Amino acid sequence: MQSTPELEAELLLNSDVSIQGWAVATITEAHLLLQMGQHQEAKGMLREEVEKFKTVAHNWSNSLIKEGNSSLSTAYRFSASPFAEYITPERVTRIKDISPSDLSLNQDQVRRKKNEASVEFEMSYAQERYPKSWIQKQIAIAEYLDSLSELLARLESLEAFADLCESRNLKSSKEILPDENAPSELYLLPAD
Repeated sequence: MQSTPELEAELLLNSDVSIQGWAVATITEAHLLLQMGQHQEAKGMLREEVEKFKTVAHNWSNSLIKEGNSSLSTAYRFSASPFAEYITPERVTRIKDISPSDLSLNQDQVRRKKNEASVEFEMSYAQERYPKSWIQKQIAIAEYLDSLSELLARLESLEAFADLCESRNLKSSKEILPDENAPSELYLLPAD
């Protein structure tokens, strides 16, 4: 939480390992609390940690999306043509979800941001200003931000699971989960 978000390989690697470790530790603690039927403790801990995690994800997003050219200082730049074969629209949406500057945009503003980014890449100077190395760096940024958004989504879904366990007044979260002998399939947890 204390490292300054910046695009420097060693810092990014160390931060990523720390952030993932933090998420795993939080998820593990929450699951243990839920297995022991301590729903309120799990929910309180998750609420606190999810807010902290959200702040970290937003800080990294702000830092890594910021670009010298204001037309490209948006998660929607990843939807432009240079990234079409590398970054799916779903990934752009997930990155947008942790980008504070993009979260509050309405549909017209989103359309304008996408259009501005597309036009920037069509300009005559684009190949010189945005060489293949720059494109590859942007793809790496998108992958990193997407991994942060996925971790945040997992933490948030665990919050919802804790709510479900509490609403059903379960003695243990194991009561609602398939046991070890259940076949490996997709299971849906019924919501009330």
